[in-house]
Amino acid sequence: MDNAMTQPKIKKNKKKVTPQQSQKSYDFSILYSYHNSKFGMKNNKVDEEVNVNVLNINVGNLLQDFKIFEDLNNVHSWPISTLIQRELDHDRANLIARDYLLKDSSTKYFPSLIAVLIPIGDDYKPLDKYGTINPNELKTIQSKFINGEDYYDNFGECKGLAEGVTLVPFSEEEGSIVWDKNTVSAVIIDGQHRYKALEKALERDKAFDEFRISITLIDLTSICNKNSLSPTDVSRDLFVTINNTPEEIDETRIVLMDDKDVLSTFTQVLIDDSSKDYPPSVPPMLIDWACDGAKHNSTNSLTGVLVIRQIILSAMFDDSKISTVDDRTLVKNVRKWKSKIDSWLSPDPIIEKELGPDETLEHRFKLAEGQQQDELDDDEEESIFLFSYSTSVSKLLKERFKSLFLPTFREVFSELTPYNRIQQLAKDHGVLREDKPLNNYYRSFKGKRESLKRTAELNKAIKLYEKDFSIITTKSIPHTVMGQKAIFKALFDGFLSSSEDVSCDDYSELTEVFISSFNEVYEILCPSNNADENFFLIDYKLKSNRTIKAKSIGSEFWKGIIIKNNGEIDYSKAAISILSQIIQDIVFYHIDKNTDDEETEFSFTDSQKLVTRHLRLIRKLEFEIDPGEDELQSIAQKAVNNKEIYLNKIFKDL
Repeated sequence: MDNAMTQPKIKKNKKKVTPQQSQKSYDFSILYSYHNSKFGMKNNKVDEEVNVNVLNINVGNLLQDFKIFEDLNNVHSWPISTLIQRELDHDRANLIARDYLLKDSSTKYFPSLIAVLIPIGDDYKPLDKYGTINPNELKTIQSKFINGEDYYDNFGECKGLAEGVTLVPFSEEEGSIVWDKNTVSAVIIDGQHRYKALEKALERDKAFDEFRISITLIDLTSICNKNSLSPTDVSRDLFVTINNTPEEIDETRIVLMDDKDVLSTFTQVLIDDSSKDYPPSVPPMLIDWACDGAKHNSTNSLTGVLVIRQIILSAMFDDSKISTVDDRTLVKNVRKWKSKIDSWLSPDPIIEKELGPDETLEHRFKLAEGQQQDELDDDEEESIFLFSYSTSVSKLLKERFKSLFLPTFREVFSELTPYNRIQQLAKDHGVLREDKPLNNYYRSFKGKRESLKRTAELNKAIKLYEKDFSIITTKSIPHTVMGQKAIFKALFDGFLSSSEDVSCDDYSELTEVFISSFNEVYEILCPSNNADENFFLIDYKLKSNRTIKAKSIGSEFWKGIIIKNNGEIDYSKAAISILSQIIQDIVFYHIDKNTDDEETEFSFTDSQKLVTRHLRLIRKLEFEIDPGEDELQSIAQKAVNNKEIYLNKIFKDL
């Protein structure tokens, strides 16, 4: 063979496989020459070896047999758990094509693209494992590509890697590979912008059809078999490893694909729509997958990927995390995180039962502290604290969280009145129905959405839906990031923390109490969505008991609490804590009022903190005559007292 990378010539008059020969319909790729290499360690103790097949193909075949994620068949219905790529920036791809590929230049070069083969079902959705090798498929390939070809006379028979993936090995390092596109999808996991740029360049200049480019095709079959992982799991891990830098991959995609960080895996549980038995906490059409600025787009999204992550961080862990190496070197931080996960999940008994005592979080923490002195050499220097646990533990924690808290989050996002209104609106507009255009639109990537919006009728439906959506969410505190964090913090701190046992049943019962009580309070405080009748609007004004000297701080309920003088929301941890406590105060007051015969007065638990927050803003006001500090303190105290009185009046009137 003169050149291992030369494409073998295929006869065009080959006899087609008839239904009598094989009942399966095949759609084969080109038969590509490959050069095989291996990466990773393999010995008696470990087997981390990865098989890699390097192809050298022309652009025409690249676009025919390989796809980027967003161009895959039926990709809009793929479960979120199978995401293996960040969203394509079409403007960036256009620039690469226009300013590099199509521009007159003496030198043009693209580095190798990286691809994998993902097994798919009849509906083109990804499968959890590769199918078994099909002898009939090998015979079909032998007949279609090999028999009668002088090129293959000196080589052996076809060798199946898995169903749909076949090799014709020439030696240990060289051969040909072909796949059935009805059984596996060839997906570019690194280089999608280069791929799209080549596609756009070819549209303008047909000469690009014969340009050649290298493809690094990673063999996932052996990795999946060795580690009992799904092909999409391995692909996502590879993608994160290859692209895990701020310049290359956005934070949302890291959260979606990181299978080690607890905050990421817990977030994945709440948005994963891969199982009908475990519906996600929020329908994917109502989730903002981009979360620009770590906030969701409240004109068409109930919440967002990064918002849910923040909710978990705030409500469950009180802002302690171990997502980075720096996080895991801080003893106090890890101790706090461990105490939180112990109280909510009680995972160690399960870890010990499934994986052994050495894998428990308690044991791993003691090791990190250096307290397991019997395992340390007497002359060894004091170890640096670095807490860690295995991937197996991460999986157990994820499953434990799923069984305990997925129902809780789902109930809140579907049954709490401000969120239920959004879900109902989405149903009314057909967003949640698979056979409706808006469903397809809101499941699509940003680039695909831009294309779909060109249809006048769909564009009109989008505008109408988002207009109705905005009527509900504009200035609505429960629909803000801080509002959602505060509501869930109120649920966890005020209700779930009182559970006697760590059990799904107990958490579910307490969640139901919270939801029903909150909804009753919401109906009282928000009889309509009008600005003067919706207590949870950020600019809600007191109808009485205003503190004139405090100006807008004394007339707008939320100013001085979670709203700054300039009208912006205070997203600080202190503000979220204050709002969470006020929600608890209101809900518990309503519960007590309905169960106790004695008349009680509403009061703020954090009254002094509220006075301090009001005072901080009042000091920034301009007065004709500068009041002294005592007077400012008095104004702040009166403003808080009047807001307390105002709430008492509302409850008593009803």
